[in-house]
Amino acid sequence: MEKSPLLPENEARRKTRRVHLSMCIIMLIHFVSTTIESLVVSEYTYQYVSENLQGNDSHVHLKSVDASSNENCSAHKTEAQHNSAEWNSYYVYVEYVPCLLVVVWAGIMSDYLGRKPFIILTLLGTFLKTLATLTVVQYSLDIKYIFVGCLLGGLTGSHYTLDLSFCGVVADVSDYDKSRTFTLALLHLYSGLGSAVAQMSTGYMIKDLGFAIPCLVSVSLCFLNFLVGLYIPESLSNTNRKPNNDDFCEKLQRFFAFYTNSSNLREGKVWQFVLCLLSLTLVTSPLTTRMNIDIMYLLGQPFCFTSEQIGWFNSANNLVSLCVSVLVLKLLHLCMNDEIITVLSCVSGIVCFAVEGFASVWWMLYVAAGIGVLAVNPLPVVRGIMSRLVSETRQAQYYGQQKKIPGKLTSPYRSDSWNIRNMPAHA
Repeated sequence: MEKSPLLPENEARRKTRRVHLSMCIIMLIHFVSTTIESLVVSEYTYQYVSENLQGNDSHVHLKSVDASSNENCSAHKTEAQHNSAEWNSYYVYVEYVPCLLVVVWAGIMSDYLGRKPFIILTLLGTFLKTLATLTVVQYSLDIKYIFVGCLLGGLTGSHYTLDLSFCGVVADVSDYDKSRTFTLALLHLYSGLGSAVAQMSTGYMIKDLGFAIPCLVSVSLCFLNFLVGLYIPESLSNTNRKPNNDDFCEKLQRFFAFYTNSSNLREGKVWQFVLCLLSLTLVTSPLTTRMNIDIMYLLGQPFCFTSEQIGWFNSANNLVSLCVSVLVLKLLHLCMNDEIITVLSCVSGIVCFAVEGFASVWWMLYVAAGIGVLAVNPLPVVRGIMSRLVSETRQAQYYGQQKKIPGKLTSPYRSDSWNIRNMPAHA
């Protein structure tokens, strides 16, 4: 039996800190750049549709119109709002349908190839997507060409593959307790800070500089993030990866075994794992397209927000739901378990969406944002629950022999010899 630590303690701590720092930097830059690109696409689409409804498509490349003017809230703008929302739904379909296949593939192969290749793949795809968007807005092309960028993003996994990879990294470097849930929540904190910064600045950039300059900033940040991704440490070492001697069908069977085989789960409760997956899907669905829908909603009546006002509202919303919620989650963990927190968070989200949907004045939107302080918490909490449902024998193994220490399971980077392994990244 090997008694010496896999890594020297100091080296392990340095590597763990480097992993956390890399995740922080990548998530911040990623969400700054992608939020800018998403805002540009939404407002460019709205502007393009509005100009075409007026019979004038020669000024789309200029600056966004002041949405608070009476002209911008006229009847044709309501039609533009409807048509733009329809186009935005098409963008989602083009990107996320191929993305689903890539996410499944990444979920299978990240246990064999490691997490880093799929992080780099997503960052490269994000760079190509923003570059395609920059080309569209720079040359005032038809909004149909935005599909090119969406397809590039989808074929490289979109941000879901990045989330999946980082969930795998967290499982590799965190303990088998509530600290894992909180570490997952920290990823939402980083994304919230990045989104808030982008939301506050993009509106002013679009108003003063047009669509091309913000998109150029997004492209530059994506390229920088790709370079950062090249230097992120691999959290899953070669010795801890699954042996790559199975064919694809066998790998696929192992991937879905967590939803069918009770031996992979604690006490064999497959239905709980499947129910958590269904819960995660239902929570994720409205959050996926919320920002684009919100933009269309705020541009039209009765609010008729300008791009700057949209930026301030969305940044406040992100700060509350993605940043303040992490602090609230930490406090709730002192007196509640994850299951109760999930229920409270879902109630918070339901009331938030209801108040926002029936809002008639601007301040009701901010009230809705405050009510939704817990709305995003089900994402990290349910992921943490799913991770803890998986049997210890599928997540850890003692080197030299299978020996369990009751109630304790720590990271492979700690000074003891435990190692996270055999758990799929999506869990």
